[in-house]
Amino acid sequence: MRYHLGLAFLLVLVPSFARAAEDVPERLLPASTQIYLRWDGIDAHKDSYTKTSLGQMMKGDTGSFVTGLFDKLQTSAGALLTVESLRRGEDPKTLKKLQADAKAAATLFPLIGKNGFILAGELRQLDQPQGQIYLIFPGMGEKPDPLFGALRLGIGLGKGEIKEEKISGRTVSSLALPPVFLSWWVEGKHAVVTLGTDKPEAVVKTIADGDHARLTDNLLYKRITAFKKFETNSRAFVDVAAFVKMGAKRGKEVSKLLDDLGVMGLKSLVIYSGFEDRAERGLLEFDMPGPRKGLLTLLTGKPFQLGDVPPMPSDVVSFTMTNFDAAVFYDTAYKAAEQIVGLISPDDVPKVKGIAKQADELLGVDLRKDLLGSLGDKFCYYTSPADGPFTLGQTVMFKVKDAEKLETTLEQVIKNLGNASGKQVRIKKREYHGVALHEVYVTQQGFFFVPTYAIHKDWLIVGFFPQAVQAYIQRSKGELAVWKPSPVVKESLDKLPKEFLSISYTDPRPSVKQLMSIAPLIGGLVSSFNPQLNFEVGTLPATQEVTKHLFPNLSVTSDDGKTLRQDSRDSLSLPFDVTGLDTYSLFFLFALFGRVAF
Repeated sequence: MRYHLGLAFLLVLVPSFARAAEDVPERLLPASTQIYLRWDGIDAHKDSYTKTSLGQMMKGDTGSFVTGLFDKLQTSAGALLTVESLRRGEDPKTLKKLQADAKAAATLFPLIGKNGFILAGELRQLDQPQGQIYLIFPGMGEKPDPLFGALRLGIGLGKGEIKEEKISGRTVSSLALPPVFLSWWVEGKHAVVTLGTDKPEAVVKTIADGDHARLTDNLLYKRITAFKKFETNSRAFVDVAAFVKMGAKRGKEVSKLLDDLGVMGLKSLVIYSGFEDRAERGLLEFDMPGPRKGLLTLLTGKPFQLGDVPPMPSDVVSFTMTNFDAAVFYDTAYKAAEQIVGLISPDDVPKVKGIAKQADELLGVDLRKDLLGSLGDKFCYYTSPADGPFTLGQTVMFKVKDAEKLETTLEQVIKNLGNASGKQVRIKKREYHGVALHEVYVTQQGFFFVPTYAIHKDWLIVGFFPQAVQAYIQRSKGELAVWKPSPVVKESLDKLPKEFLSISYTDPRPSVKQLMSIAPLIGGLVSSFNPQLNFEVGTLPATQEVTKHLFPNLSVTSDDGKTLRQDSRDSLSLPFDVTGLDTYSLFFLFALFGRVAF
């Protein structure tokens, strides 16, 4: 009796399981997908996000400001559309459609934020390129108007002609841009947009036909969905091997070049991004199994620990230390240049050798043997506000292999560069705390730098001015305070590999403080030229409110011989360091923009 009841129960559930499998949007994509990215949206990880530093920051005035600014931009865009359309003489019927699409499109971003999106791509051949890009919006099939309205709006403003037709029971809209086609439609619970060489009929068949393997069968996809190290809100992979294999088919010469460069050793790139306690977490994995050669030799080296990092200033804003052998880099780059030029233009190979010879003649030394050969296998870079204003507080360091030879070579190089430039260049050598300090003075109006370097304890230290180098010498002798990891940095270090090939530390707070300090000036300036924006400077959050939840970002790169991994824990990832001069450049750019545009 139990057997029959169980069988009946299974028969009831099977259709439900089938429907659940079909609802997985990745099943719409082919297993041959080479590039894949999925962002889950905000709702799926809302609780975890609110615990992060960024989530806490967005709870207060900062979040209110961002939301208000976004709303103003939407309103301004809608008004601009109406004015611009009227100027272009759109007929009332067309204008009404554009306005309706604009109104629908205004709600697109919140809708994407709810369920996220999937971006995928496949390149099938290089000669007479064939491929397709897929953009899937999970769960948007029930309410596709914001997405489709945005597409119609953009195409309408560009005077494109949209074709609508029935394909396999689906209403498919498309725009022909030979040799590519843009198509969009609703597939079950999802909205689909594709761009590629396939015509609408072919791409609908690819997605709707169940006869071929799906992305859910792909090994890289299975790998990223099985990841459990931390909670992820986005995952991605690139099937590098597929692209390399495709390139190798272009001929024996290309295949040999890729092999010599070591590119054949690259298999895949996998990316995870998510949350861990109050930190944003990231992990990049480069699969490079087997012996490495060519360019891949640059991604190797002897691991080191935090204790091997030279003494940083106590107020250091950012620093990076990484394995970097300049001589090996030169050899690899030189050989790669010869091979690439030899493949593209064999007659120009002698020119590559000529460039190297010219560099040696200009410097007056053998660049590879005398200069780069005297350096070691590590590079370090740090920024300290105390060492210089704006972005002038940067100091660069190289590990030294042969100090005596390097000192002689540098003096010769500087002398010859001065002669070549026609400027009087003088090196003042003096002793500072028992270390030889070299100050370079250039006789040129407006040249205010005094490049300075010293070789101390197997490190070459280079700064814009003597003070940065002097400070390093004092720190190395214990005469000045040095940077030590704070408790929150120690917390990050405890959750990252202890040995690494590279480490990067960045404190976003100084950059954000400087940016926020001039934000009212920028806002006031923009408002003065365009009062109709109704921008209120008072809506800007206080600097302390923005930064109170932030803490230093930390990233390390490690290698187990098969996979190169970059682990990171961040509070706020900045695309570039806006500390100093960059910030003031932004101010002047905004000022110029406000003057010209408004």
